[in-house]
Amino acid sequence: MKRPNWFQPKIGRKRPESRQPGQERTRRLSRDSSRQEGDGSSSSRNPSEGHRETSTFRQEMRAARLRQEQRRKEEQERQKEREKVRQEAQAYIYGRTEEAERKALEDRAVGRETFRLRQEQKAEALEQKEPGTSRFRRRKKAAAPAGSEKTGKKGTRRRGKRRLNWPRVLLLLGSVALLIASYVTLHQPWLAFGRLEVTGNTVVTLDEVKEMGDAGDPLNIFNINRKKLLTSLRSDYRVEKADLALGWPNILRVVITDRQPALYVAMEGTQYAKLDPTGHIIGLADGITGGDAPFVSGWHIAQGELGDMTEDEEIQGILSFLRKLDPELKERIMEIHVDENKSLKIYLHNGIPVILGTYENAQSKLKTFKAICQELEAKKIKAQYIDLTYEKPYIKL
Repeated sequence: MKRPNWFQPKIGRKRPESRQPGQERTRRLSRDSSRQEGDGSSSSRNPSEGHRETSTFRQEMRAARLRQEQRRKEEQERQKEREKVRQEAQAYIYGRTEEAERKALEDRAVGRETFRLRQEQKAEALEQKEPGTSRFRRRKKAAAPAGSEKTGKKGTRRRGKRRLNWPRVLLLLGSVALLIASYVTLHQPWLAFGRLEVTGNTVVTLDEVKEMGDAGDPLNIFNINRKKLLTSLRSDYRVEKADLALGWPNILRVVITDRQPALYVAMEGTQYAKLDPTGHIIGLADGITGGDAPFVSGWHIAQGELGDMTEDEEIQGILSFLRKLDPELKERIMEIHVDENKSLKIYLHNGIPVILGTYENAQSKLKTFKAICQELEAKKIKAQYIDLTYEKPYIKL
């Protein structure tokens, strides 16, 4: 079978469009000769002119490159300066470094990307459920409980009315009414309710407490004016502290702490004043009525009424000294004598006087006085007197 023309082998056959080797060589020789002639003609014109033009062009190119390099360096310097100013402003405003700011920007970018992806996922989910619904205009409706929606004439749903739970409403109203009725009933003056007690080592009696609190008969602890009761008790010269407390099941306790006597001192005239540790007059008598506190001899204070506070400097100094002593040591003091030089001489129960000097010096000799009293009690020392006005105690045997 004969092969088609396009499938015939072309080995040894020359193509009509291909050139002969001799023709190709002739064309190359003519091209080289024309190039040499052109070079010769240019060189024959003016060789120095061509060299000068070439050197000028090179100089211009070099100058252009230098100017470009200079502009690039200046631009880099300006960029560095702007970056430095930006970092300083950023550190001043936000208190963050460049690394922290870069990290914050990256976190914001990641957050925006995550938000965008979530929005796209929501939009795709909505498109799959309800094709053709826009995610910007669609509002998600809350699912209504079963049986609370009805279908109208046009097929639209409407929410049914919620019915009241009448038993619960009635129970709530009954509870409120019961509370109001109980409050009103418990505050009636004819109702006797509760018991009033006075506790504490006090001289204030129960009748006085009832009178201070406007308590009627029969007694009802809800009708006692508690604010007035506390105000009256705390303003009483005999009371140092007063409080109220409730006890089970219906007891109102009045806890009272009386002022305790700390010193007896003579007043102008014939009366003696009983003072508490703060200097308040808690008792007046024609003489010393009890031995529960030491008395001051050789000194007197101005006239005063019950509840007044003495402003005598010498007496206040003695009271300040006594407040710093232990209760056992205060019980051993029988008398405090003040001479014409305002020097204090303390007489103990064993009859030994202790000279302290002025009340200012007594404050500095407080530790020494305590040590001397302990030693006298422990060793049963018998002395005529002890003088603490010197640097070291002097004991006269």
